[in-house]
Amino acid sequence: MKKILVVAAHYDDEILGVGGTLLKHKEQGDEIYICIVTEGYEPEWSKEHIKKQERESEEVDRILGTTKRLHCHFPAVKLNTIPSGEFNKKIYGIVNEVNPDIVYTHFEHDINIDHKLVFNAVMVATRPLKDKKIKVLCFETPSSTEWSQIGFKPNHYVNIAGFIDKKVEAFLKYGDEVKEYPHPRSLEALKILAKKRGNEVCMEYSECFIMVREIIK
Repeated sequence: MKKILVVAAHYDDEILGVGGTLLKHKEQGDEIYICIVTEGYEPEWSKEHIKKQERESEEVDRILGTTKRLHCHFPAVKLNTIPSGEFNKKIYGIVNEVNPDIVYTHFEHDINIDHKLVFNAVMVATRPLKDKKIKVLCFETPSSTEWSQIGFKPNHYVNIAGFIDKKVEAFLKYGDEVKEYPHPRSLEALKILAKKRGNEVCMEYSECFIMVREIIK
């Protein structure tokens, strides 16, 4: 049994980037921990919308079989206003609390600045000091990763052929984030991306990652 931690900037990133892989981890008996770094705030978002996302995430957790969902409570799209020391300390505390074997987080070159800053904080929190040897992988986030001028070049693929429908079901829970095709966050586009990634390695459906660090003790 392994402890799996996803550090994601926003609600829905955990499903878009690693939903199928989390379902596979759960089937294998692993514990799933999800840390959502930011949240909406008034007046940019209504109180009803904020509460709705919280309820939706609970429904997602039921589908994934999440062991625990953690929150940092930083303001969405304002992570660049948080002192780096404060931010890094919070993520370091999350990593220490969970003590994961594997961490999934954002690609460092996503166009979303929250994603970039989350990646940087995770890199600080997972430095391979003493006995802390954590496997770290980056996932792609549709409508952020592929629009960067620096390409996502995966070197780690996970077969999610048995989990693609459940991934889509989970994403549907975040109703306001589901877009119309051909938007990258449409249901059809999610399946097309998973099929494309699968076809790259002769599988039907896959999620792919960039392996940042793996240390075999």
